[in-house]
Amino acid sequence: MKTISTTELRSKTRLLVRSLENGRAVGLTHRGHKLAQIFPVRQPNGIGSDDPLYQFHRNANVKAKPLLAE
Repeated sequence: MKTISTTELRSKTRLLVRSLENGRAVGLTHRGHKLAQIFPVRQPNGIGSDDPLYQFHRNANVKAKPLLAE
C-alpha cells in the first residue's frame, strides 16, 4: 500500500485522489506513525451530493487546545 504523510498531503493531494480513483488504498502517516488508511469508494455512480459524508464536520466538537499559541 502506498503511504503519504500529512505534510505531503498538502502538496500531493492530486496524487492521493488519482490513487483512489484507480482503486488503490493509501495509508496516511504522521511523523512516521500510521494515522489512517484511506480506501477508494466503490460505487458505480460515485458519491451523491446528499451523502452523509458531507455533513460529517457538523458532528465535530472542539475538545483540545490548539497545538500552537496564537
